[in-house]
Amino acid sequence: MKKSLVLADIALFSEDNLQEAKRRNIDVLIPDQQFRKRDPNFDDRKKYKTTNVKTYFGIEDFTYNKKKDCYICPAGETLLYKCDIEFKSRGTRVKQYRSTKSVCSVCPLKGQCINRKSGKSEFRALFIAQQRYDENLSIKMRDKIDNLAYRELYSRRMQIIEPVFANIRHCKHMDRFTLRTQKKVNIQWQLFAIVHNMWKCIKPLSLEFGI
Repeated sequence: MKKSLVLADIALFSEDNLQEAKRRNIDVLIPDQQFRKRDPNFDDRKKYKTTNVKTYFGIEDFTYNKKKDCYICPAGETLLYKCDIEFKSRGTRVKQYRSTKSVCSVCPLKGQCINRKSGKSEFRALFIAQQRYDENLSIKMRDKIDNLAYRELYSRRMQIIEPVFANIRHCKHMDRFTLRTQKKVNIQWQLFAIVHNMWKCIKPLSLEFGI
């Protein structure tokens, strides 16, 4: 028996969901929120962007002090650990290191470090990804969706699935469930689907039988 491939919406992309799918041995294709920006079909958009792009300091320009658990910026100032943050869209947990506004506001390298208006007093923050699982499936999924064959496959899903929800929600105004419990919601969804399918049959039947 050929194994099925489950195509899911972008909103479901997260490391936890990918790990759970792997645990259940389900082959899935869930694009990340940035996958369209990497689509080679939109490479022509680059020629409309300005070429005068300013380069800012990246993580590689900061030095990590393992003993004190802090980062040293190119100006020699210290970025201390602030907190842990969960990025569900990226499927990662990160450690945030921050400087202070008082230090950055008078720093001579501020223009190369903070992508803000020079009149504002801001601070620099670094987000360092933490590995929660032995295998990072988010990175593998990004490589998978960048494969031209899988992109073509996902484009078919968008052509087949998305118009159905658009018609039900926008044209039929069936944009929310009014019942509770899974059984009742399932019945209501089946009624929505019946209305959608009847609407699709009206035009062919009218042409066939002159209704």
